Amino acid sequence: MPLYPTYNERTDFLLEITFVDTEGDPLVPGDCFYHIHDITNDEEVRAWKALTVAHTGKVTVAIEAEDLDIIDDANVAEDRVLTVHCTYSGTKEANEEYRFRVKNLVVVPKVVPAPGP
Repeated sequence: MPLYPTYNERTDFLLEITFVDTEGDPLVPGDCFYHIHDITNDEEVRAWKALTVAHTGKVTVAIEAEDLDIIDDANVAEDRVLTVHCTYSGTKEANEEYRFRVKNLVVVPKVVPAPGP
């Protein structure tokens, strides 16, 4: 079993991505999208969403707490894959994936309760 970075259920985090060309220079794609899929349960978590890459070839993807919802409470953890698809220089494509694990915590509310009096 591969070792993936592990994040707690319903905890947001930032993923920094740097795009470089074959010579290691910053690459700024024309179109760039990402998608998150739960590979443990074979379910889409986040539909394809556009990314805006800076002129430095870098982008920070904000992974939201909802992207780390546990789908099946019987699982101790669930594996996710964030796939990035970009086009550049007309018809060239670049694809990458980032895998991570979501730890199922014992009691995490889906809706945060309002503070008491």
